[in-house]
Amino acid sequence: MSIENILNTIDKEALSNADRIIGKAEAEADKNRKEYSDRANELNTRLQKVSEKKADEVYRRMIVNEQLELRKTLLSEKHKILDAFYKEARKKIKEMPPEKYLKFVKRLILNRAISGSEEIIVSAKQKEIFAGDFLESLNQSFPGGGHFTLSDSGADFAWGVVLKEKRRIVDLSFDVLFEQVTERVESQVAALLFPEDK
Repeated sequence: MSIENILNTIDKEALSNADRIIGKAEAEADKNRKEYSDRANELNTRLQKVSEKKADEVYRRMIVNEQLELRKTLLSEKHKILDAFYKEARKKIKEMPPEKYLKFVKRLILNRAISGSEEIIVSAKQKEIFAGDFLESLNQSFPGGGHFTLSDSGADFAWGVVLKEKRRIVDLSFDVLFEQVTERVESQVAALLFPEDK
């Protein structure tokens, strides 16, 4: 065998081995490409699902926040309307004619007095309204006869009276009464003014 033949044989074997190695490498590369492509697709699908879920959560949060803001605004407007309603009611009560006012106060005292011997403290601005036969009429109307007295000093509230006997005080001033009434009837008034909330 000549050297040329030997070199040709080595060349052929080398080429054959190289072809086989290249074929094997290409097959392995194809397998790896497919595996990594599958992994990338799976990861992409998972990332897309996570992104969609996060987007849904963000959207839901935005909706909830918007609804909360709308409720706050609506509640604020309702409070404004209720405040205007109460302000008008206060105004009408304060504008009562003196005889109607005295009847109202007399009824309050008769309903809230305990012994009939309480001292009646009135507003300094309204002292003259209570002068006259109010006290006599009140004492006669109290069950078993009353012994109410009118305080010499006037109080600084604008409307109503305070009943005082020793350490017991019954505050029937306008602001206190209105606060109590408001607490008791606010939900009823709101239901009348805003029936669509039922």
